[in-house]
Amino acid sequence: MILTLQISKIEPGHYHAAVLNGRSEMDEWEASGIGETIRQCAQVKMPELSGFHIWYEHVCAGTVPLQKMRIGPEGIAQRLMTLHGSIRG
Repeated sequence: MILTLQISKIEPGHYHAAVLNGRSEMDEWEASGIGETIRQCAQVKMPELSGFHIWYEHVCAGTVPLQKMRIGPEGIAQRLMTLHGSIRG
């Protein structure tokens, strides 16, 4: 199973995260950074879960396996911020 992690910036240093299964919201929380949000999400213990579609605002990092989320959340966050900046700018 693959879920969706949707991250939105509320203000600098304050982000909202929502985990979706299709259109159904499964969980939500706030965090101080995109990397922290990804790291928290990767701690989910669901045997059938293999990864997440990770979105930051209107850009997607693609489908990311849980293992990659656990070992490289800051790299994924940087990629999302780069994609976000290149589309906006």
